[in-house]
Amino acid sequence: MTKKLDGKKIEEARRQKTQSKRNEFEKQQIRDAFEANKTQKRVVIIPPKPITEVDDVRKTRVCAYCRVSTAEENQAGSFEIQCQHFKQYIENNPMWDFAGIFSDEGISGTSVEKRKGFQKMIEAAKNHDVDMILTKSISRFGRNIVDILTNLRLLSDLNPPVSVHFETEGIGTTDGKDSLIIMILSALAQLESQQKSEAIKAGIRYRMQEGIYKFSVINTLGYYRDHFGKIKIDDAEADIVRFIYDSFIEGASLEQIAEALAEERIKTPKELYKWRTGTIRNILSNEKYCGDALMQKTYTKNFLTHKSVKNRNFLPMYFTENHHDAIISREKWNRTQELLQSYNERRRLSNKVPLKIVPKRVIATKSKNGVIQGFFLLNASWTKSERAEFLKILRSLNNIENER
Repeated sequence: MTKKLDGKKIEEARRQKTQSKRNEFEKQQIRDAFEANKTQKRVVIIPPKPITEVDDVRKTRVCAYCRVSTAEENQAGSFEIQCQHFKQYIENNPMWDFAGIFSDEGISGTSVEKRKGFQKMIEAAKNHDVDMILTKSISRFGRNIVDILTNLRLLSDLNPPVSVHFETEGIGTTDGKDSLIIMILSALAQLESQQKSEAIKAGIRYRMQEGIYKFSVINTLGYYRDHFGKIKIDDAEADIVRFIYDSFIEGASLEQIAEALAEERIKTPKELYKWRTGTIRNILSNEKYCGDALMQKTYTKNFLTHKSVKNRNFLPMYFTENHHDAIISREKWNRTQELLQSYNERRRLSNKVPLKIVPKRVIATKSKNGVIQGFFLLNASWTKSERAEFLKILRSLNNIENER
């Protein structure tokens, strides 16, 4: 009987032979095509028509995005240089139409949420008002790798796509070979931002530890910083603080105190007329009113979101007794803290306690920041007697300053 065939071996050999023939056939076809084109010149190259006038084609609408992370003086100069540079650069190109400057000054690049200029630029691109975006560097475009890549992909997916060019790196999204470089540099921009954030926080904690940190008093009722950075008592606002403490000690509820202040049209620390019980509670529990300072009660958990959270034994706190002049005496402060602990029980009895009226006097607000820092804000609705009382307050303040 004839010997059995090794079917597996035979089919494998046939497959390899067939594949080898196919590969050789394809190679020979390519060789023949090149040879035929060389001898017969079957492919005719048609060059593009020369453009005689710029107006023969639609110009590219080009905008620029500029950003600096702080509003300091040196950063303000850098910001203006960016804007003027790109405006001139775009206008000097005869093939481009200037589509505007989108900017964010004094805004961190770690999140898109607060960058209104960036958001407007993306909307302009979606509305097909922009064909190309210029920016100084990837770090100016953003410092969050997710935001950067998400927005670059969004712009690339538009029809027609909107390209982004980074001047410092000399790369852009029009060249697919630059994609990996952009991804790596975006990650480095985020890492740099994280390192800066950690360095800043370490510096703040060191100053807290050494007792030289200057905490903000912008939203602290009754205090302001003078031009030398020293904490001073604002006598007009201090009366509001004393009223809140005295009313609470005498038995008034947080709701009653809030209603009384609202009825008198006295503004909150954030310049609102509606007082919340939480605001009253914060004032009553704020150690700064008895002259002490407890620092790092909150901390920034995520450098990308900049969201502050309460420090619940996660980081050390720094306490300084008699740090500045007190508005509330130590005895009254301690009594208030005792009452706050038993507030829920006292709340049931609070309706039986009459609330004293806010003293009728002029409440003059002093600006705590900006170019008008240290100036008083006048109220146009003041009567003649109220204006006279305000001038009296100013004279008393000037006398105190002169004595010091």
